[in-house]
Order: sequence, then structure tokens, then C-alpha cells
Amino acid sequence: MSDVKQPPVALSPSYEAMWTQLTSELSPLIEDGALHQAVSRLSAMLETMGPAGEEPGARSEDDLLRGRLLTRRAELYLDLDEVDDALADAQAAWKAGWRDAATMAVAGWASYQLDEPEAAQAYFNEAIARKEGDPGMLMGRALVAVELEEYEEARADLTHALIADPDNAEILALRGEVHLRLSDLKGAERDLKAARELDAEDADYALAMARLHMLRGQVDEALSLLDIAVGEGTDVALEAILMRSHLRLTRGEHRLAREDALRASNIYPEEAFAFVQLANVQLAEGKLSAGKKAAERAVMLDPSLPDAYAVRGAALQMSGEEEAARADLERASSAPAELPMFLLGPAYDSVEMPALDSSIFEMFGNDFDPSNFADAFRQGGAGGPKMPGGNPMGMLDQLFDESGNIRGAFKPIFEMAVKQAPTLMKNLPKSMLGDIDEEQLKKMDLSNLSADDLEKQMRDFYTMMKSGKGPGAPKSDDDAGGDDADAPEKIDED
Repeated sequence: MSDVKQPPVALSPSYEAMWTQLTSELSPLIEDGALHQAVSRLSAMLETMGPAGEEPGARSEDDLLRGRLLTRRAELYLDLDEVDDALADAQAAWKAGWRDAATMAVAGWASYQLDEPEAAQAYFNEAIARKEGDPGMLMGRALVAVELEEYEEARADLTHALIADPDNAEILALRGEVHLRLSDLKGAERDLKAARELDAEDADYALAMARLHMLRGQVDEALSLLDIAVGEGTDVALEAILMRSHLRLTRGEHRLAREDALRASNIYPEEAFAFVQLANVQLAEGKLSAGKKAAERAVMLDPSLPDAYAVRGAALQMSGEEEAARADLERASSAPAELPMFLLGPAYDSVEMPALDSSIFEMFGNDFDPSNFADAFRQGGAGGPKMPGGNPMGMLDQLFDESGNIRGAFKPIFEMAVKQAPTLMKNLPKSMLGDIDEEQLKKMDLSNLSADDLEKQMRDFYTMMKSGKGPGAPKSDDDAGGDDADAPEKIDED
């Protein structure tokens, strides 16, 4: 196969008339949605034609007509999601000599669905060489390029496709997601807005735009779009309903967050992520028994998922089962959390963070839930627990910009973590508390703080840490004398 433009294949006028007559019999069946009957009718036509010729070189008219009918049946198989049969027919059509763009496009789509991206790419290359500028084929090749992480190539194909079909919302939305993978947030916003202007009620476009708002810390805007993405029925993307549950939890809307998590677990009873989020919500509400059961279910469904061990470890830790909790939390910390990547999808790679031993998402754990705050601690030998990378200030530097404000993408994550972390910390072993006053932890309640108040508290805390006066900071000789005149201001307890 080659990228060189190929001459079109064609039937003679008499065989073209035969093709038209044969396929006219299929049209009523296809229009009525009776695709299986159309396939059966095509199969009967092919059987009456006998076997294909075996001689190499130029094919007979009978062979070409047979190949064209095979391509038409392959298209129907593809519509029926019978991709193995679709690929077999497309290959047989090519062998029979019917070598047109449609035949190779069917083979490309079938190979893509069979998770054979390299083969799919070769087929689409051949299809586009025979029909340049076809938006559907360009989109197919772009999807394969995304699978192969060739994002610039995908963007180029989608841009070319939009020249031919500028009002195609599906292509615009896909290019928007490619922009996200390339960290081009402006390009992503432009294309996703254009797609939503063409189809404002499409759930996939709403979810993609919600992810963009999530990156920018725009929780209200994200939630508004997630209402569209989730809808009322059972035909809902798991990542959409779990993201809404997560964002509702960040705003302290526990009942609504729990309703979403329960709905997700009912619709997707075999998906571990649904039970990880359900456990997150239940632990945030202080329902340790229910949270532990949900976490156990997550571990059972996917024993390889680090998020499941993290949330179960948090439940065990909060229940005082320290040894079992430590085993789970250590296992969870051995791999990156996967739920954040699942929720953000292509937007996940657009979160800009300098290299760390673990990302901010990993630090806070699954679905950014503070119940997994213990993931931030790792056993550090004789020196005791330590934060990932061994540098707490380094992590704080990632949360705050140069002006001392919390970065937009991290606001919802950090707000929830700080509001809920004291609950978990009250249950941590004394060995992990360091210099933190247990009595102060018992009194600490940040749940009534507004978002602005909370950001101010965190900014003040960051400033204290930068000045060397925060909790756990080395004490100077003057501090050792017991004079607390320069002690850092406490975080408000009410």
C-alpha cells in the first residue's frame, strides 16, 4: 500500500447497471434499519456469483462486481459492530480487485476498533491516497494518531478535515481534545465552544468543556456542564457522573455527591472507580463502616488499582487499624493514582507541574479526596514518615503561584483537602503527627469557611511556611527558650 494517489477503480457501464439493480434491493431494508436482513440478501447475491477467480493480474468484471458487493457488506458489518467480519470482507474485496477508498476506510475503522492502530493507520493512508480530503477518513486517521500519541499529526488531519466540513461538531470536539493533549488550552476552548454551539446538548462535548473548566478551577461552570453530560437516565459516561460527585464533594454537598456516587455504582456495578468514589464520599461524611465496604468492593473488582488500596487504607486508618492501613497505603503509593487521569481524560496531561517524585494528584490520592491524605506520607526508616520527594515546601510551591495565590487548577482540590484533612489527621498514629498539637486538631473545623476565607487561610499558612515559622519548621535558639511571641498565627478554628 502507498500514499501515492491512485486512479479510481470502476465498473463497465453494463456491470454498473447490474450493481445499481442489486443494491436497489437493499435500500428499503437499510432505510428500515433491517441491517441483518440486508446482509443476508447480499450474502445470497454473492453466493450466486460463485467463487472469485484465482488468476493474478487484471481482474474480471465479475471479480470487480463481487469485490464491490463485499465492500458494501463490510460497511453493513461495521454498522452492526461485527468488526471481524467487516475486516475480512474488506480484505476479500481488495483481493478481488475492488481497490477503492471506501474498502480501505472500512478496513481502517475495523482495525481501529480491533485495537490494531498500526494496521488501521496503513489502511487509512491508502484510503486517503485514493480520496484526498475526505473528512471521515481524515477523522479516522486522526483517531488512530491519537491512539499512537501522534498528536500533531492528528491535529493536522482534523484541521484538513474541517476545511472540507467546517460545521462538523464531532471533528471540532475531537480537535479540541487534541489541543488539550498538546496543552493548547486556548485552541481547546475555541473548538469545544464551536462544537457546543452546533450541538449544545451533546453529553460528550459538555464533558470535554467541563474538563477544561476543571483545569482552570472554575467549579460552577464545570458543574453546569456536567448536569448536561450526566442527564437523567442510565446512558451516562462513568467519568461524567464521578466528576460531578467529586466536584459536589469539594463544595461540601455531601448528599448530592453521595447520590451521584451511588448512581454510578448502580449503573456500573463492575467498575472499581465507582466504588472508590463512593468510599471517598462516605469517608468524608464520617461513615467509616460504609466507606470501608465500598473500598473493599473496589479492591475486589480491581486488585491492581492503587486508588482502591488508598481509599481502603484511609478507611482502615480512620478506624484505628494502623498495621493493615499501612500495608494498603504503602501499596497505593507504589503507583500513580488512576482516578484523576480517568476523570480528566485528555485534559490530565495539560496540568502544568514541575517534575516531582509524585504529582499533586498523586499526593492527594484518588479523586483528590482528602480521605487519602495519608498517601502523602511514606515510611522513612529511622527518620519516620516523610512527604513524597522529602520536601513539603516543594509541594506547597506547586500549589501557589508567584503572587502567593492558589493556582486555579488546584483550588477545588486543595479546598476539599484542607477542609477534610483534620478528620483524617485526628485518626493518624501519634508517630505521624510530629509537632502538631492533638488538642488543636480536635478543635479544628474549617467546614464553615467560605472559599475566599479558606484561600486566605492557606495563603497565610504558606507565607508562614516560607518564613520558616510553620509547623515542623526548625526551631531557632530563641524559640527553644519557650517565648511564643513570634509563634505563627493559628488557623481559625471556627
